[in-house]
Parts: sequence; structure tokens; C-alpha cells
Amino acid sequence: MRRLLRVVGPGVITGAAENDPAGVTTYATVGASTGTSQLWLLLIATPLLIVVQALSARLGSVTKLGFAELIRNEFGRPAALIAAALVVIANVTTIGADLVAMAAVLQLLTHVRLTLFIVPLVVVLGYITIFMDYKRVQRLMLWVVLAFLAYVVAAVLSHPNWGKVLAQTFVPPIQLNVTYFVGAVGLLGTTIQAYLFYFQSEGEREERRGTGRTGDTYLDIASGMITSNLVAYFIIISTASTLFVHHRSIQTAADAANALSPFAGSFATILFSVGILGAGTLGIPVLAVSTGYIVAGTLGWRQGLGRQAYRAPGFYSVIALSLLVGVELANSGINPVKALFYSQVLSGIITPPHLVFLLLLVGRRRVMGAFVASRWERVVGWLAVGVMTVSILALAYTVFGG
Repeated sequence: MRRLLRVVGPGVITGAAENDPAGVTTYATVGASTGTSQLWLLLIATPLLIVVQALSARLGSVTKLGFAELIRNEFGRPAALIAAALVVIANVTTIGADLVAMAAVLQLLTHVRLTLFIVPLVVVLGYITIFMDYKRVQRLMLWVVLAFLAYVVAAVLSHPNWGKVLAQTFVPPIQLNVTYFVGAVGLLGTTIQAYLFYFQSEGEREERRGTGRTGDTYLDIASGMITSNLVAYFIIISTASTLFVHHRSIQTAADAANALSPFAGSFATILFSVGILGAGTLGIPVLAVSTGYIVAGTLGWRQGLGRQAYRAPGFYSVIALSLLVGVELANSGINPVKALFYSQVLSGIITPPHLVFLLLLVGRRRVMGAFVASRWERVVGWLAVGVMTVSILALAYTVFGG
């Protein structure tokens, strides 16, 4: 435990950032629409995610370059631009929807109109991201991770059928319909996300752990990804045991919290709301920073949270611009749940090509030297590509093939 507390850093933050309001809403929607029938996907995704993120970290620590820079160097600027554009679109859309989700929860708790919260939220999050020292931001983010404990308590308060929960965790009850496969792609898309590859590789470079502390890196990442998927597990349980059982749908981000009250009590609603606020406080800065890494790396600009703003103006300008575009999207009247959910479906669709880039890079000796990915790491990585591709093809078949 002492070692774990010493080494936690980018891995735990990256894992927790997966459970931003987009992730929370996606998991809540999956639970409300398909019950606990997709818990088995989290069991499969966890080891895949650990290996993929560990490879991303090794890429940054060995090459001292970011994922975007390496795609540009190895596969050409056009490939890097296309890859970057797809992730940036998904990121900015998610930032806008995340802001609406946080504002909707504040409206639920205070009964003040949600639009009044959007700009103050961005000002606070923008200050944390752009002007605070990197190490202080990292420590703050690690404390915010504790907010996710709220979902464990909310799940217990929902009084699930634990026998059924455990059975569907280990035995896949696959349903051949569009709702099921849209949920599967959204769930995988919010669990294994392309922007996290960029953030992990850059975070590891800024952490400067080097190649001599591979064990610490794996411990950091494994603890972060396991915690992240356990949180997702309990979010699905809480909404499956209440909303799915009573045939309640989710129309807004606050609905997921508010709808728990009749079945699990008002305390569960407060806990779920606190979790969403913590998720946004952690997730939005990570989305904005990863967008800065992606654009700066692709275009060859100076970058890094360790640099002051005037030493990396392009990098910090992209972060600020992504937050401002998020505000515009948040004020545009978009349906927050649909925007959140389908941004994660989009993320699921664009992740396999990025995984292919990652696996090709870590398998090249001229890039990785003696730290090239092992055979079992490559097998697990390609398995992740296969799992996500199969889910996307199954979705396409159910939509277009009847």
C-alpha cells in the first residue's frame, strides 16, 4: 500500500478521467436500458485496458515523444491530421455535454437554472488547467478520485439482486437487438478511449519516471484502470436495479441521479450527483489537456503542463479554445444525454484505428529499441482491437441488416 501511494499518478488520473460525466451517463444509460446484462464486458475490458494504457505509457517514457508526434513521424502528417481531427471532435463534443451534465446536477441540488452555472464552471476548470502548477493539479485530481466512492454506496442503497449481478458478470447474456449493441459500443467506447492514449503517453513523459521504473508504471496504471471499471460496474448496478427494473428512461443527466430517489432514497440521489460533479472536475481538464496534446503534437508545437503558458502558447490556446467551444455547445440546447452517449459511441468507433497505430509503434524496434512490446502484450492489444471491432460490426449489422 505504501508503494502504491508513492507511485500513483498519471495511471490513476487517466483511469478516473474515463468516468467523466460522459462515462457516468453512458454507464447509467446502459444500466437503465439493458440492466446488468453488459457487466461481463467490463470484466473483459479491464485487462485489455491495463495492457493498452501500459503500452501508451511505455511509448512516452522510452521515446520522450507524445503519441501524436509519433503518428506524424512514422505514418505521415495526413494520417496524423485525420486521427487528430476525429479525436478532437469527440473530445470537444464531450466537453460541451459534460458541462451541461454538471450544470444540470447543480440545478437539481440548488433549483437554480442550469445555464447560470456553465460559464462559472468553465472559469474555475480553466483556471485549474491553465494556471495552476502541474504537480498541484495532479494532487488535486487524485483527491477528486475519492468522489467516485459515492457510486459504490449508491449501488448498495439500490438493493440489487447480487446473485443475478454475479451471474451476468461471468456469463454473457447477449441480446440480439440494436439497443444492446449500441450500449455495448458506447460502453467499450467510454472504457477504452483514443484520447487516453495521448494523455497517458504525455503524462508519463511529464512524470519522468523513465524506463527503469516499469513496475511502478504498471502498478499505477493497473490500480487506476481496475478502480475505474469498478466504479463503472457499480454505476450500472445502481441504475439497473432501479431504473431498468421499473422501466424508467433517462432524458437528462440529472435524471440519472433524481430517478434513484423513489427506489433507493434521497441520499442515493445526492451521492450520484456528487459523483457527477467530481467526474466533471476531473474529466473536463483531462479532455481539454489531451486535446492540446493532440493538436500541438500533430502540428509540432511546444507543449506540456510543465511549461508556463507563455512558453507553449499554441498548446494552451488549444486548451482554452476547446473549453470555449464546449461552452458554445453547452448553450446550444443539445440534448445532454444523447450528446454524451453518442459521443462515446463515436469514441468507440474511432478507437480501433488508434489502437492499430499504437500496436504498430510499440512493435517497431527502431522506435522502442530494447523496450519493444512483448508477444503477449501484442496479442492482448490485438485482442482489444478485435473485441471493439466485433462490437462495431455487430451494431452495423443490427442497424443495416435488420
